[in-house]
Amino acid sequence: MVPFALFVGTAIGLSFVGAVDINLLVGVGIVAILFGSFLTQENDTYWETIFDYMGSKTAMTATLLWLMVGVYGNILKEGHMVEGLVWAAHLFDINATGCTLVVFLFSGLFAISTGSGFGTISAMSLTLFPAGIMLGASPALLGGAILSGAALGDSIAPVSDTAVIAATTQEYADGKRVADIGGSVKKRLPFVLAALVVTFITYSMAGGLHTASLHPVQNSTAEHPQGLALLIPTLVVIGLSFRKVNIFVSLATGMAVAIGIGLPLHLFTLDSLVCIADGKVSGAVVEGIGGMANICILLMVVVSLSGLIIRSGCMESITGTLNAHVIRSPRSAELTIFSLVSVAGILIAAVNTIASICIAPFVNSIGKQHGLHPYRRATLLATVICTFPFVLPYGGCVLLLQKGVEASACGVNIQATDVFFTAFYPWALLAMMLVGCLTGYQRNIP
Repeated sequence: MVPFALFVGTAIGLSFVGAVDINLLVGVGIVAILFGSFLTQENDTYWETIFDYMGSKTAMTATLLWLMVGVYGNILKEGHMVEGLVWAAHLFDINATGCTLVVFLFSGLFAISTGSGFGTISAMSLTLFPAGIMLGASPALLGGAILSGAALGDSIAPVSDTAVIAATTQEYADGKRVADIGGSVKKRLPFVLAALVVTFITYSMAGGLHTASLHPVQNSTAEHPQGLALLIPTLVVIGLSFRKVNIFVSLATGMAVAIGIGLPLHLFTLDSLVCIADGKVSGAVVEGIGGMANICILLMVVVSLSGLIIRSGCMESITGTLNAHVIRSPRSAELTIFSLVSVAGILIAAVNTIASICIAPFVNSIGKQHGLHPYRRATLLATVICTFPFVLPYGGCVLLLQKGVEASACGVNIQATDVFFTAFYPWALLAMMLVGCLTGYQRNIP
């Protein structure tokens, strides 16, 4: 347990001081692995375990998916999808209440399209947040709406890193298969939709109470209405995933559709996707792969650390203690998973992806022992992990929102504590999953 605990402890410490860096965490993980080799008398078995899990199907599946998602998301960004959303926001004459709702829905659409919560927060804090301020909307509500939209996309998008981790880490009883992404996303749809309805109503009520003076919206130079056409590939990817088409095929189809739409509409050129000039390679495709490379390496390192606690018998000891003193039924197993994932989200709030990677092996072990379907386990992991990192003042999402608002130069500053209660979707989703655990709704999956 020591190498794994060393990594998690460092991640928690960096999270609290707001200094999380993926490359640094990779270095910490490697140091933890090296340190662990001095704690065992079976060095050959130790290193065999490291390499077995580092190159495991779980790690390699997630790695390839992330690389494809990085390329896909960058194609959409290069195609001015954000600017298209801004244009749509300006097209309608909306008041402050409507503005907050639009910011939430557009942020959610962008997050579902790209699968990136951080990317959504970065883009929307620089575009829709200033537009909302000009409309007279509350800064706290606008910030909460952006965070809520990012959490919505992260919790349900088939192309999000959360969906990839949740599905690929949850095994069937035979240990030979893992949950498919489309099926697991479909099973958590009722919980997400319920939280979405609650959030929509709450923002409508809260926005109506805000009485700031309205100001006319200025035309944005960043408007690009054709960018909205790139919502089509997103619908294609989601539709294919729900029909249980292989996720790699779904993503490849989405990329082809995006390129097929973007080139004729002059949203981008082939050179903007891949360009070779003066011996240098650049473009959206290259940048998409490069942006995902470090998190892929981190995943492989953490999976190998979790392999140590699995093969050594440490995990059986931990889960055995929980089974003996805490878990008595499938409901208590789900509540235990709910609690463990919540704690992971609170302690490693800097990046919910890292928290998800760290807690996933425990969710898998407890769920398998108590007969919880991989879809159910994936649902618990993918939803609960998208709550606390999006609201806590020291969370990476909140800190990123602050930086984006500051960079937008809109004349308004936002404090980390301002959005703790105004990010309605994460709280609504947490409540829905707790109700689901207590009532057993959709627990029994054939």
